[in-house]
Amino acid sequence: MDIIFFAAIAFFIFYKLNKQLGKVDEEEKKIIEAQQVIKKQQQQSSFAIEADNQMNEKILNSLDVATKEIFNNILNRTNISAEFFVNGVKSAFEMIIKAFASADLETLKFLLSDKIFKGFESAIIQRKLAEKTLITNLISIEKVEIISALIFENNASVVIKIVSKQINYIIDSKGQTVEGKKDEINEITDIWTFKKDINSTNPNWFVSATSSN
Repeated sequence: MDIIFFAAIAFFIFYKLNKQLGKVDEEEKKIIEAQQVIKKQQQQSSFAIEADNQMNEKILNSLDVATKEIFNNILNRTNISAEFFVNGVKSAFEMIIKAFASADLETLKFLLSDKIFKGFESAIIQRKLAEKTLITNLISIEKVEIISALIFENNASVVIKIVSKQINYIIDSKGQTVEGKKDEINEITDIWTFKKDINSTNPNWFVSATSSN
């Protein structure tokens, strides 16, 4: 009897609560929905931070002991993560490749050191004088590898190997292909040096040396 009695009470309480909860107005529904969204965002943020930490560790652990120590020092002094730096390299590489093909000197000047900019500018001028146009299609960036890192006085330098797949060809003023092939994908390895004054408030890194094969 006691069990049946308490079960009846429990059912009655549940029934009353259920009826009361059923009266939640629209404003309360919005609050509940907002709380659920915030909770979901917090969970996603937690997962993202964990993933970022794993990527940072992966990048740093790929380096030899000496390079890792110097590169980590650079990251700390510039207040960025390894993943942020590598993603910045990818973005800069893509922007520079596209800007060189489209003769966008303004973008190149923003991303290149003065010496490297002059070399790119000269090549663009020669191309224009010859009435030729470079067509570049960056298919993918296959690999970004940190080769070495250095801090000298207030300058930080990081040498990067970038392996990408590209289609590159040149057309003349009549639209005829005079160099390269429209349907040929080439794997290109670039060695670029990124440099920054670590005492400067300017967050930008500049490409100070380039080579490719």
